[in-house]
Amino acid sequence: MTRILLAALLLAGGAAHAKKTEKPMEWKGQYGGPIDAGTEVAADASAWSRLWMRLGQDAPALDFKKYFAVAVFAGERPTGGFTVEFLEPEPKGMDLIVRYRIKPPSGFSTQAIAQPWKVRAVPRVKGKVFLEAAPAEAKPK
Repeated sequence: MTRILLAALLLAGGAAHAKKTEKPMEWKGQYGGPIDAGTEVAADASAWSRLWMRLGQDAPALDFKKYFAVAVFAGERPTGGFTVEFLEPEPKGMDLIVRYRIKPPSGFSTQAIAQPWKVRAVPRVKGKVFLEAAPAEAKPK
């Protein structure tokens, strides 16, 4: 009986730890995004549906009591392989700053015009969510 209780406690502790380190919910694509670069914040189901209509897809389920959604559209690019990278969100008072970068392809890429995009769910805050472009990464020497 003691072994079973100990095993249950260890599993529960491991599950709690796993929740803290779980990956954020993200959706991304190389094609089908808007031609113009831009950002968008969806704070409710209506804005969420409009966002996904722009992408020509059905909106996945998202609990807006717990999350906001942020989207970055890289605009039209000459090749595939460009990606959107979200940095760690930064609280600022009651608001949240979400920084992002558009990263160029590394290595081989498709030789087709692309419209990369990425959408991420971020924890809901009492204030507003702001998207900011982060400085480009320095190239290795």
